[in-house]
Amino acid sequence: MHEIKKIVFSLFVFLLIFSCQEKKDNFYFEKITPPKEEPTKVWLRKNENYQANKEHYLKVFTAYYNSKIAKKDYLNAAKIIDVVTTKFVYFYDFDPRLTKVVKEFDAKYRKEVPPLKTLPIDNYYANIEFDRDNIKKARDYLLKITALEPNDYKSCYKIARAYYDLSYAYFILGDLKNSIEANEKSRFYSLRIRDKESIASIDLNYINIYKANGSFEKAIASANNVIQVFKETGNTYDYFMSKFDKCSVYGFFNKHDLRNKYIHETYNEYIKSNYNSDVLMLCISDYEIEALIEENKLDEAKIVLDRIKPIAEKNTSQNWQNDYQAALALYQINKDVKTCNTKYIENSLPNLLENKNYERANLFYNVLLEKAIQNRDFDKAIFFTNEAYRTKDSLSSAKSKLKNLELVAKYETKEKEQEIKLQKETIIIKNTIIVALVLVFIAILLAAIIYFLKQKQKKLFLEKEQSLQFTKNLLDKTEEERKRIASDLHDSVSHELLSLKHSLENSQTRLNEKVDTIINDIRAISRNLHPVLFEKIGLKASLEQFVERIQNTHHFMISSEINYQNSLPTEKELQIYRIVQEVVSNIIKYADAVAAKLTLTESKDLINLVIIDNGKGFNVEETLEKKDAFGLHNIIERSKAIGGIASITSNEKGTKIVVEIKK
Repeated sequence: MHEIKKIVFSLFVFLLIFSCQEKKDNFYFEKITPPKEEPTKVWLRKNENYQANKEHYLKVFTAYYNSKIAKKDYLNAAKIIDVVTTKFVYFYDFDPRLTKVVKEFDAKYRKEVPPLKTLPIDNYYANIEFDRDNIKKARDYLLKITALEPNDYKSCYKIARAYYDLSYAYFILGDLKNSIEANEKSRFYSLRIRDKESIASIDLNYINIYKANGSFEKAIASANNVIQVFKETGNTYDYFMSKFDKCSVYGFFNKHDLRNKYIHETYNEYIKSNYNSDVLMLCISDYEIEALIEENKLDEAKIVLDRIKPIAEKNTSQNWQNDYQAALALYQINKDVKTCNTKYIENSLPNLLENKNYERANLFYNVLLEKAIQNRDFDKAIFFTNEAYRTKDSLSSAKSKLKNLELVAKYETKEKEQEIKLQKETIIIKNTIIVALVLVFIAILLAAIIYFLKQKQKKLFLEKEQSLQFTKNLLDKTEEERKRIASDLHDSVSHELLSLKHSLENSQTRLNEKVDTIINDIRAISRNLHPVLFEKIGLKASLEQFVERIQNTHHFMISSEINYQNSLPTEKELQIYRIVQEVVSNIIKYADAVAAKLTLTESKDLINLVIIDNGKGFNVEETLEKKDAFGLHNIIERSKAIGGIASITSNEKGTKIVVEIKK
């Protein structure tokens, strides 16, 4: 019993000392109830006053602001600018009259106010530049804010929010490494104020980061987490905005059926909620219009367009104007492509590309692609398809995806550690108070702490194990992808370059021919990486185009007999297309064949792909054992990947390749 008392007393002293040390660190900022404010300032804080009559609201603000300037009360003038600019940014309203006031204060009086009290000025400038698609300028204003350190709850909140916006700016610019780091800085400062919504908002940026890195499941999980938090806290605006972001995930990964179903549900839920927000109405309606057009429900899309037209006309935000114009153009294209007007979109693209706003540029290119398809202008369709893929890929290069995902995984682990640290610190503080007041319960409390720490250690161990497994799986998948691309590119360009090297001594005409050959090879390889318009025209039409192209390009006789009814998912159809590409490429390169025949048929249970040529044949077993048999192994592995079996037979009369795929 005496030993227990000694342990209890020692623990009490340790906890007391530790608690004092923690208080000295002053890590957290507590939210303080502000003193009683002037009635005018209270009035300006209310959203309903802005929404009821913006003109009157601006007059009240201007008069109040000028009264503070006249008294040289620059601090309170800065505070009222904070209140009003925050409100206008919230409603995506960048009224030039407010901007003029902010610029005047910035030029004349900013130096009279402590730097932390002028954060709203740079934040307002950053949001204006965001809206104008000047992302680099927006980033620079946000960097001014994040260069400062907070000294209270409010400044910490604003710096956390600035890091959040900075993360999004880096994402748009395609710099995912800095985007992730800025997002984690936002988490750090959000933890310092222990604001649940701010911490949850970090996942909003991770939705975009996971999208760019190709992680659908993680993007959806992040969206679901944020939606749940805002639903629990009753934050209607961010709740619907998070659902809007979830729709963007489905669209980004081409899961159109899921996207359309979810946006219909979200749109109907928003209309029934009677929540009044022009921004939400515009952004959710844009997706609803796109879904209805895709489902060929043009009359319903017109109803939604008419509903948001007056909102779009009065809204001062360039971003939402861009999105509305895209939705309008998409409707006009599908209604009557001959009379549609896409000048607004075409004129906006150079500015988007110059400022590296690839996300909105991708949206505009897809609208122009739809117009080209409707006009049957295949040259433009190919160009806009390539541009759409280029802008989408610009958000994150394939080369950096693995590195970025590993960085995300590292920060996920760090996040868990921060949460555990926060929980431990909270427990220690509570324990100190309990020990000081009720020593009799210390033994029970000690047992509870030990049990709790063991559970946390167990949980941490499991999380680390899961993180290691995740990294291993990620590396495996990356190696598989590299192997596939290597098999596609294996020797065409390198062979031509070697030939070019030996041709340098020959005539200029011969040299030019070699260069043209290499250019054509590179174009063919680029086209082979992803067939243009494959998802839109399907497997049958894509194979027919491929056969026609081979005959025109290589002067090689190849016939086709295709009896296929689109019974496989697009992913499997694409693999069948790749197999045909590889087989025909091998025939042309190695078989010395005069002709070949492609047959694709389906029965109740099977899809049968047969390709026959009249070439010189080869020894299948010996060839497969060679290290350079990329093509044949590619055919076999792709067949396995879609649940099929490939068989290869060859003799001096030719070669036959059969792939059987179970439905």
